[in-house]
Amino acid sequence: MPWFDNKLSTQFHLPEIIKGPWTREARQSALDREVLELYIEYFGRAMQVRNWSPWHNFPLEEMRQWGKRLSDETINLIEGFLGVEEYVGDYVLESLEVFRDNRTRRNMQLQWGAEEAKHGVAWELVLKHSLARTEEQLKAYLDKVREHRWSLKQHPGADTPLGVNAYAMVQERATYFNYQEMRERIREEYGLPSNPTTEEQKRGCEVGASEAFRVVGLDEIAHHGIFLKVIQTYIKYFPSMAFETLTHVFHGFEMPALLIIPNARAFLRAVRRTDFYSGDIHREHVQNPVLKSLGLDGLEAFEKAVQLARKLPESLGPDSVKLSRTGEWVVGYG
Repeated sequence: MPWFDNKLSTQFHLPEIIKGPWTREARQSALDREVLELYIEYFGRAMQVRNWSPWHNFPLEEMRQWGKRLSDETINLIEGFLGVEEYVGDYVLESLEVFRDNRTRRNMQLQWGAEEAKHGVAWELVLKHSLARTEEQLKAYLDKVREHRWSLKQHPGADTPLGVNAYAMVQERATYFNYQEMRERIREEYGLPSNPTTEEQKRGCEVGASEAFRVVGLDEIAHHGIFLKVIQTYIKYFPSMAFETLTHVFHGFEMPALLIIPNARAFLRAVRRTDFYSGDIHREHVQNPVLKSLGLDGLEAFEKAVQLARKLPESLGPDSVKLSRTGEWVVGYG
């Protein structure tokens, strides 16, 4: 979703109560107001569209019927994603400390965490009902996950409220891409076409584990969307700070907990053997789409925006400056 072009007037609409000089307090007040509106919209859609249960809404029996078709690489990948998702508790715990004094941001993290908590359960059920892992094996795996604590602070730039959301924006886009790839991979091993069959369309549900990855993927792209909008709002009111933080997050980004999940070696080996993910894939399918969503043509435009944002006068507000797709800040807007 481009930041400018046809949506320019709405993206830069000033709250009616904010008309005066753009002091830091005025900027923060406007940002808080807009983030509250974003959270209300996000929460409403979560209740209406993403209110699902992994125990009740997945075709578990079909997973059993089709599970023998899954390759060892696919099973190792799913098990690795189970481990990563199980660190959501550590993620939420640290982010709640960051947002302790901000009710809206705290509640946003709680809602996000509640939705994310279902994802680990989803992959546990996929492995169990596909007969890829026994209950005893899954319990032992999850016990090993809990032996290590993951910290958000391990990632560059993720030590502030802005940084937490910037990291989540990129992470959720990466996770969405990974789960889309897993869905495609599972459908291929099931012997199904990439797109849902006529029968799947009629019943409104894909076959077996494919449905689980479809549903969880919709969560992930929605999560990417809310954090993206928060970052867009920061860019609107605190451009220099926003781009400095994004620089740290982009340059040091890695998916959470990959090196401490119990099957790290098997997972990473499966990633290499299947060409599932790489630096080039990350740039093409994660970083570049994020930059375009932020209203930039690419990495060169981003780097230019970073440099020029440092020179913006603090007195300028969103009513008098805008960002071009080439990374230049146009002063005198409006």
